Amino acid sequence: MTTAMNDNTKGMFGFLAGAAIGAALGILFAPASGRETRERIIRKARDTKDEFDETVDSAHEEWRKAKGKAEDTVNMTRDEVTDFIRFLFDEGKDLKDRLAKDVRNSADRTAHKAERAADHVRDSMS
Repeated sequence: MTTAMNDNTKGMFGFLAGAAIGAALGILFAPASGRETRERIIRKARDTKDEFDETVDSAHEEWRKAKGKAEDTVNMTRDEVTDFIRFLFDEGKDLKDRLAKDVRNSADRTAHKAERAADHVRDSMS
């Protein structure tokens, strides 16, 4: 992405430099006094510099927006992954608790059945 930005910046700079040179040549060959010509060249140079500065500022702003969107996407993804991991962890704890409860209940039922069977055996022996 840096290479593309450098190529774009070079291309933009080349375009603006060409436009400035073209404007300066146009002014130089236009019929006017030397003083008027110099003033026009200075004014065009300032205008071109201002346009270039605005273009650079605009490109910078677009870059910040794109970078911000990318960071938001990364953060969203990280937050979503974190939430998912928390969900799985909580579900795992719930599952562990449910399994432990089921095992205890099964053990209690089995013990109760064993006691009843033992009582039944004792009663039948008496």
